[in-house]
Amino acid sequence: MLTCPLLHQQRNIVVMPIRIIFPEKGKVALQRFEVPAPGSQEVRVRTLYSLMSIGTETIILHQRYDPDTHFAKMFSFPQLQTGVQAVGEIETLGDKVTDLKAGDRVFMRMAHGSHQIQPAAACSPVPEGVDLKTACWCGLAKTAYRAVAAAPFTKDAHILIIGAGPVGQMAIRWARTVGVRTIASVDLSDIRLKHAKMGGANLLLRGGIAEQIDRIREINAGNGPSVIVDATGNADVFKHALAASSMFGKVLLLGDTGYPGRQRLTSDVMSKGLSVQAVHDSHDFYGGTQQQIDARFFASMQDGQFDLSGLITHEFSPAECIEAYKLADEQREEVMGLLYDWSSID
Repeated sequence: MLTCPLLHQQRNIVVMPIRIIFPEKGKVALQRFEVPAPGSQEVRVRTLYSLMSIGTETIILHQRYDPDTHFAKMFSFPQLQTGVQAVGEIETLGDKVTDLKAGDRVFMRMAHGSHQIQPAAACSPVPEGVDLKTACWCGLAKTAYRAVAAAPFTKDAHILIIGAGPVGQMAIRWARTVGVRTIASVDLSDIRLKHAKMGGANLLLRGGIAEQIDRIREINAGNGPSVIVDATGNADVFKHALAASSMFGKVLLLGDTGYPGRQRLTSDVMSKGLSVQAVHDSHDFYGGTQQQIDARFFASMQDGQFDLSGLITHEFSPAECIEAYKLADEQREEVMGLLYDWSSID
């Protein structure tokens, strides 16, 4: 088993906070770092669990993006911010924080590390009874919710979600909470389609979208899906999404590719009168803030509408970070939720 050198050399004795970093392209390591005292409106949080955003993190790690993209503008090596979603326990608070207290369990959009400083306003309390590991899905659930609001998802809609990876799974579950009539999922992986079915997909299409176009066009009594959500991040999928779309349909780009120049419009856009729209995690215009979506996410979990059972397929300690990213990159079709357990790190 591969381990990150820092913890191995220290015999798992942590003398100060640690975080997972990408020191250079294709390399993963653990690094000690200092965490300051929280400011007046901040909290210091000890991380319990963090969930990998597999697509985004492996794109950054292996620099799979064109030089003129937002990826290139935002990320460089050494990359010290390697994750975006975690659950932790508040240790200390700034003197102006009044709505949280030490010991509260909160969700936060932060990197893979043992300790964090966060604005108190950016933390979402995890309700009693909500599994703390499962609560880590809040980040990707927010990303997928952008498509729900932008489409929008409605009860009479017929929706095709291309790609049953983590973001696609969240989109499927949001569609279920709305009561969407047709929730179709297309993917190459039987494992992913199994999770899609558990999450509420009522039409499973095994294979690439190009080979499933005839079945896709049969949706809605032969009229095809009213909305297609591309949640793959694969630039080559875009043209097939346009081909599969119905007359006057809508194609939503939810998966963020590192090679947008390869996403080309086809004659389907004009001949079918299609609408094409991109939605991104940062687009608060579509569906509210992180905290508002977190509250809806937790409520849907508690009332049984959002079934996340079995979606965390792999768990690792931070010391196993090299192995974790190797698995995420090389066996992606077998991985759904990849969780880091920080709970034993002081």
